[in-house]
Amino acid sequence: MTQVDVEITTAFATPLVTVALPDSESLNRALTELFLQKEREGDKYRTPVHIPTQIGDIFESTFDLFDWPDEPVQRLARECHRILRDYVATLNKYSEAEMNQFQFHYHAWFHITRRGGYQSIHYHPKASWSGIYCVRTGDTVEGRPESGMVKFYDPRGAVFMHADPGNERLLPAFSTTPVYLTHKEGQLVIFPSFLMHEVLPYLGESERIVAPFNAWITRS
Repeated sequence: MTQVDVEITTAFATPLVTVALPDSESLNRALTELFLQKEREGDKYRTPVHIPTQIGDIFESTFDLFDWPDEPVQRLARECHRILRDYVATLNKYSEAEMNQFQFHYHAWFHITRRGGYQSIHYHPKASWSGIYCVRTGDTVEGRPESGMVKFYDPRGAVFMHADPGNERLLPAFSTTPVYLTHKEGQLVIFPSFLMHEVLPYLGESERIVAPFNAWITRS
């Protein structure tokens, strides 16, 4: 039998990063106290924009979070920027000189979600990268592991057109099944802004708190 050289590449792969911020416990305590206090001030810090994908009891702040002078917010902003900057440099193979030519711009906010709140499928236009930092996971609900999960969908539009034994058990790098992410306190997840995702209904009793952001990059 003639041997044939075969090469398999991960074409159209979607990068997804999760990283645990160091010493996040004190940061999360400070952010929790700050965000709950801002929520109590009502419309002063609530976004005036109606988000039709948000269902149930969700407080969404204004989108200027990273501009707030509060020390825990500035620490979070620095950490998110540092990680994203390294991530962009690695994925694009940019040199430090090239990275110094770029300016990073952010919209950032916080969500406080209570029982029954969720966010239906959506993506984040006008940005290249999005992130979600978990401040507080809320309650674990026995028998309902999907509570509050983030569900990411395959971005290739036609992948679901046909299923048979030829593609039912593809290796993870080539799979078409959604990716489910369970938040962990102190964990930051970064993903391409085009990636369709949703947040499944949160079923716990205490508050679930996250701080998402969108980023876009320009040349100086």
